[in-house]
Amino acid sequence: MTILSGLSSDWVRRHFARTLFIGGTILAGMTGTPLRAEMPAYLHTALSGFNPAIPDGWGYTLTTKRQDRTITERHDPSKPPAGQWTLLAMDGRTPTADELEKYNRARSAAPGGTQPNFAKADIEPGTITLVRESQDHAEFTALFREAATGADKMLGHLQLRLQVDKRVPYVSSYILELKEPYNPILGVKMVELRVQALFTPPKHTQPSLISTLTSHFSGRIFFFPTGEDMRLTYQEYAPPRGELSR
Repeated sequence: MTILSGLSSDWVRRHFARTLFIGGTILAGMTGTPLRAEMPAYLHTALSGFNPAIPDGWGYTLTTKRQDRTITERHDPSKPPAGQWTLLAMDGRTPTADELEKYNRARSAAPGGTQPNFAKADIEPGTITLVRESQDHAEFTALFREAATGADKMLGHLQLRLQVDKRVPYVSSYILELKEPYNPILGVKMVELRVQALFTPPKHTQPSLISTLTSHFSGRIFFFPTGEDMRLTYQEYAPPRGELSR
């Protein structure tokens, strides 16, 4: 899942996408109540069921709106790798033969499904900090395990927030935000970056699943401003075939 794919420089696009979706150390730097001694039962339950990624074997329909373009596609992991993605619509209409050909060619080169921003195992439990809490909801910040830190330090310039619904309980949302302007390389400046993922509550045999991911980015490449807004909507989930008969 590449949320910054609309940048005007191919190198910058690859750099931002790679660094955003590799687990690393995140700066918290926020006041609150560290939960180093004992984690509340509702938070333990919420984190136990939390998965930033789509579970293996699940199919889904993905609609991506990037700037003024929209594409809808279906991912079916039960099919052979080369045929797991199907283009359903372009800008709300049936795709043309030329669009289908270009899509299939692009997907054959990149057949994988969407990738998460980080893995649950990357979160360091001892750094989870309560920011605010009500009867039904709570908000936390956290750091990632040092072992998850990669060679690229971009995630060290972001802060992570977790929104927890205490009634179910489950992680209903996470937010990654750039704390301050960031220069990954000479001539490139990231001014704003905000990524928010929303999740469905677990029900029956279906786990909590990502429903929407939105991102906003703005920055500069040398003297030229660049930016992107994108929204990914996940619908029509289908469990692995082996689970349908259970």
